[in-house]
Amino acid sequence: MAAVQATQDSWRTFGASVTGKAHLDKEIPCQDAHAHAVVNGVLVAIVCDGAGSARLSEQGAQFVATQTVQALAGRLEQGATVQDLHDGALAGTLAQIRTALDDIARAANATLDDHAATVVGVVMGQDTGFFFHLGDGLGVAQLLDGGELISLPANGEYANETYFISGERWREQLRLLPIPRSVRGVVLMSDGCMPFAMSKNNTALYAPFMDAVQGYLRTVDSIELGNEALASTLADPRTHQITGDDKTLLLALRA
Repeated sequence: MAAVQATQDSWRTFGASVTGKAHLDKEIPCQDAHAHAVVNGVLVAIVCDGAGSARLSEQGAQFVATQTVQALAGRLEQGATVQDLHDGALAGTLAQIRTALDDIARAANATLDDHAATVVGVVMGQDTGFFFHLGDGLGVAQLLDGGELISLPANGEYANETYFISGERWREQLRLLPIPRSVRGVVLMSDGCMPFAMSKNNTALYAPFMDAVQGYLRTVDSIELGNEALASTLADPRTHQITGDDKTLLLALRA
């Protein structure tokens, strides 16, 4: 998991990306990626899912995830606020990363669409924050009162169509969802996890699965052990009966 050194350890953040059965069978690498950072108590986290139809999507997902977190963390270190990021700095950062990815693609005799990836991320301060979302995947803010605020996936006209940062209309497809209150945790996931981590119709986290996972992670001795256990859970062959997709789950828990 890509991470940036925290300047204030107010979160315990765990994450894992594992290759789905469909890609294992074809010896295709995992096309999901995730990254996170904590700067002065502000959490920045992201999950990216590379398009299955794009030949370099695993590189696109990794680049967008890592570079977005590093850039947003840098802005926070330079004095930007959560509100600053919401009000334009986030979109500006994504535009710069998209341009940089286009430059990399051209140098490799490839296209931006060859690196297509979705984006679901969060910026969360002490009392307020927001999700940022392009395409599918899902984010859940676990509120202190037990409620959940959910950033749902957005798809195109067809069930198997979604939006990517490589798309020409990415700015109008970028969604920001404010988180107006303090949270006890934030969960980000790629669409491969949704069939077993979310309840029917994506109305809430699926408690039998998520309560067990979070209960363990809240007591585990180290982040490394937690990440290993999370990866093992996502790679369990029993998940292959539910989905053949790559699976990424990132959980940030208030320390």
